[in-house]
Amino acid sequence: MNNILITGGTGLLGSEIVRQLLVQGKQVSILSSQIEPKVASGVRVFHGNLVTGEGLTGALKEATTVIHCASNPRGFQDTDIIGTKNLLKAVDFRQAPHLVYISIAGVGKTAYPYYVAKERVEELIHESGVPYTILRTTQFYQFVYNLINTALADGNDEVIIPNGMSFQPVDLSEVAAKLISIASDTPALLLPEFAGPEIMTYENMFTRYLGIFNITRNWKTGPITNPRFDLFRSGVNIFPEHAHGKITWENFLQKHARQA
Repeated sequence: MNNILITGGTGLLGSEIVRQLLVQGKQVSILSSQIEPKVASGVRVFHGNLVTGEGLTGALKEATTVIHCASNPRGFQDTDIIGTKNLLKAVDFRQAPHLVYISIAGVGKTAYPYYVAKERVEELIHESGVPYTILRTTQFYQFVYNLINTALADGNDEVIIPNGMSFQPVDLSEVAAKLISIASDTPALLLPEFAGPEIMTYENMFTRYLGIFNITRNWKTGPITNPRFDLFRSGVNIFPEHAHGKITWENFLQKHARQA
């Protein structure tokens, strides 16, 4: 596997993919709209913009594999949909790369706008004729970790967290490793979901967080409603038959506690 191009290469997942590839001694490139993105030594930077299409043809010229991680839950119409259209438009079909796309477990089961957009991106890739593999994963541990940090930062004497939510999150390092493995193989279209090892309620995850970080706060659950919280009450993000991850929430928290 040579000449790997990563979109979203400075993001949370993209950075981890870059790190693992460098450890393996692979040649790594990223696409970035930043003037001077912070990257590790040895990473080649192609300046381009998915939304405008600028620089994409040059970035793709030598790529044999593209790991497409660029995404924006708040600006998905531009970054995800238009950005993917432009990426696909820039492909030279005489030497089309293997396109590896990271999607979300549960798309196709909900009308939540970001999930609808991710499914549309899958359709665009499928319709394009580019050789591809799509991996759908559950939420990363960082997503729940950030939810908890936000709740604890509100300054109230008593923290109120949404009730009824459940997660089966996965560690992003395992997702990165899986995507790298996929990229080194032949295109496989849509793969089975990749989910974490445990199904946990948000209350349980919140409690373990407080325990690991030795935080004492009064808290309770409440029927806080918004489309995102309702999504995680619906169960569309739960895939017990695809619990392929090995790193647990406890493992994740302990690691972060050691680094704190």
